[in-house]
Amino acid sequence: MYREVKDRKAKDYNPDTISWQREGKDDFTTPLMHIYPQPGDKIQNKKYFVVKDYEKVLFYNKGTLIDIAGGGIYEIDRSARTKGTEIVWVDTSFLDIPWGIPITHGIPTKEGCTIGLHGDLKLKINDAKIFYQRIVAGKKIWTRQDIKDWIMSLLHTSLRDVFKTYTANSIIYEDRERVIHQTTAKVTDEFIQYGLELTTFNVKDLKMPEKYERIEELNVKKKNLQDDLLNGKITQEEYNEKAKLIERFINETLDELKKSEEKLSKI
Repeated sequence: MYREVKDRKAKDYNPDTISWQREGKDDFTTPLMHIYPQPGDKIQNKKYFVVKDYEKVLFYNKGTLIDIAGGGIYEIDRSARTKGTEIVWVDTSFLDIPWGIPITHGIPTKEGCTIGLHGDLKLKINDAKIFYQRIVAGKKIWTRQDIKDWIMSLLHTSLRDVFKTYTANSIIYEDRERVIHQTTAKVTDEFIQYGLELTTFNVKDLKMPEKYERIEELNVKKKNLQDDLLNGKITQEEYNEKAKLIERFINETLDELKKSEEKLSKI
């Protein structure tokens, strides 16, 4: 229903040529796809369509996917310049997306503690057909905000599957890197199933329950004491006395958390 034309150059505006004319903005309202025709468009007056190198086009006729086109200029067969033909452009360039899960809606651990976290990721739409059919699923508009919202839903599911096998104490103090590695692997596999290629996935910070934050604060104080000792601001005797007190507070808090974990594990 169309053929590639090698000897034709694309122009910014040509009345017989269809292309995705973008507005130039780059925020979360930026569309990731474009559908032709829109109300009022007359495809019978169009002879060509243009696909940029960072786009893919899905060519539909009467609801059936005919083919997928990459970068180039294509001539539409006369028989296809009629009602029932639909051309869908999909942006396949890389997307940088920050993400975050507040502790109030955090991910539950094995013992039921919730952990908040945030980071960023980079991906691109690797399979336009799967993306359009499984994620967009008939919607006429799909923006960067839409894909971010969809990603957040997927992240919640993937993180729950990983975090439910670890206690909060383990995630934060013992197996943090292992948990992040498992999460990255799971998210990467999930994205592939939806036509997305994940190139980077970063967890920048974990927000923990109040008692764990208290332990973190005490560890920071202990480190500051060590720095003061090395810089001669306090004596060894002062350091020993304060460090011993901090260590006692840390152990008491850890004991409380351990007892809570043991109780919850029996429920």
